Amino acid sequence: MYKKWWLGCLCLLASSASAETISLEYKGFYDRLKQVNKGNYQLVEVAFSVPKQKNCVIQSGTISNEKTSTPLTYTDAQRLFIPLDDELKNERTLINLNFAGSAEGCAIAMQVRAKQTLIQYDNHRLQQINTEMDALLSAMQGFPMRYFREPIAGLNFEFTPEQSVTVHIDDREQIVTGSFKLAASELENITSLRFSLPPLVLSPWVK
Repeated sequence: MYKKWWLGCLCLLASSASAETISLEYKGFYDRLKQVNKGNYQLVEVAFSVPKQKNCVIQSGTISNEKTSTPLTYTDAQRLFIPLDDELKNERTLINLNFAGSAEGCAIAMQVRAKQTLIQYDNHRLQQINTEMDALLSAMQGFPMRYFREPIAGLNFEFTPEQSVTVHIDDREQIVTGSFKLAASELENITSLRFSLPPLVLSPWVK
């Protein structure tokens, strides 16, 4: 399985059944995006999302402050696209989420993942993704915990649940369902990795 990192300041979106619109400080998102930007990671990024639950279906969203209000872009899977903008941080901007349900028990998930998923990978790209993911997770741990963190176990490729996918590792072939994990220790011995379908998400495998 892969881990999701929950933002401390954004963990609880609502505490009452009557709440439907929740406003979160943009600064919490900005600080993490700024950290990623400083690292100049070529193949990995941080993604924010609202895990779908009964009361946690987004109807609409905005990014607003006293000067401006713009629509918030999000996907059907409820991934939120938050811009990195110094002016938004300085204007005490809010991220406003309007929920179809009460929003009770909802939360914001933060996940390290590959910027792009492919149907085929060569050894160099796999190695670089693994290295960048490990470095980004280490940077996000902060001092001093980064020095006690175990390296990631490898890479986790996610597909549609219950979906069978053929995996080709060099001259080997296997069928997987839902996800495929590639251990970091295997990377040096792999020339190419190919799937019958592209993964939906490529994230770190953290034991």
